[in-house]
Amino acid sequence: MFKTRQKGHAGPSRGKKPQAASRAELEAFLQTEPLEKDGVIYIHVPFCDNICSFCSMNRTKLNDELDDYTKFLLGEIEKYGKFPYLQGKNFRSVYFGGGTPTILKEKHLKPVITALRVNFNISDDCEFSLESTLHNLNLGKLHLLESLGVNRFSIGVQTFSDKGRKLLNRVGGKNAAIKRLKALRQNFDGMLCTDIIFNYPNQSLDEVLQDARLIDELSIDSTSFYSLQFFEGSTLGKTISQDYYDVNYERELHNAFARELFSTGNYEVLEYTKFNRKGRDEYRYIRLGHQGADVLPLGKGAGGHIGNYGLYNVKENMQMISKSDDKQRAQGRFKSLFQYDKIDLARVKSFIGDESFGELMEFFKKCEEAGYLKIENGFLNYTIDGVFWGNSIATEVSNIAQKDFE
Repeated sequence: MFKTRQKGHAGPSRGKKPQAASRAELEAFLQTEPLEKDGVIYIHVPFCDNICSFCSMNRTKLNDELDDYTKFLLGEIEKYGKFPYLQGKNFRSVYFGGGTPTILKEKHLKPVITALRVNFNISDDCEFSLESTLHNLNLGKLHLLESLGVNRFSIGVQTFSDKGRKLLNRVGGKNAAIKRLKALRQNFDGMLCTDIIFNYPNQSLDEVLQDARLIDELSIDSTSFYSLQFFEGSTLGKTISQDYYDVNYERELHNAFARELFSTGNYEVLEYTKFNRKGRDEYRYIRLGHQGADVLPLGKGAGGHIGNYGLYNVKENMQMISKSDDKQRAQGRFKSLFQYDKIDLARVKSFIGDESFGELMEFFKKCEEAGYLKIENGFLNYTIDGVFWGNSIATEVSNIAQKDFE
């Protein structure tokens, strides 16, 4: 049905683009009271001590800049914490991304997290997450962060295969990774999550099955599972030919991993690229954003949105600000419906007109015939194949419904 597979989430919308806005406009808005209380804080730490071969994220190799960057973050936290709009928010998720946030030392992490709690209303049940590599998260740092309220870690394992780890420039081999994850699991009751990459050059079916089995054996609470992408500027993008890519083999690897996890009875689909141990991870950082909650971005390289304002912190003293209208924001929420394996058709219909909904139903019937989903009791229920093609389906849905948001 699809000639190519879209690996990432549905791309930018066609049609009307957000308009540039000024800092004065944003600050005037931040003097108002929020209509919606739930919110997310995203903090970007753009440093690593080891650059992965596939990575093109906004990060630099560490060069003794952590003290200065911590001071900058503390200033940003204090600055934003004074605005009435943000004082009125109830932040239910705090997410440190990167880069590698746990490259920060204890002397950096404690004042930053303390400042967040002093300056913002962090809910008692806040999902408080940090991304990390295995070698940057020792038990001393783990216990400190847990005492400060951190209850979720997302660990960039990528694969347990020795061959794959070497290709992806991970620190340490399979046995070291297993040993460290066991120690973290034994010493931490919160969410322990991982990132796993599949379909790297010459990956075997046995290797992807091994990754799935170890995720279950180590009692990992959720795992992001995404196909290797060759980003411009990455080491792999410069050195590895993409001629090896075969979408049918990619599908075979994806479905083998999913079926292996599901066969345990312990896992379910949480989002197209994430499998969840049942009853554990909520992934609020993404889910709240999908529902339209404000995401306050702090730090160089952080992006988010407050009300109708989009924010991107290009560098420490440069911020891009845009403004969307209500239709554009609604389109974002509409597209987010299609990141999950069970979709309420009544919710879909609430965003669009009868003509577009009719076109979508015809498209969904074609997807059903292709084996990607079943239309049952007012829901789209995706198969494993549908999850694999999910982002391609979401992009086509967005294209069909575009006229309703113009």
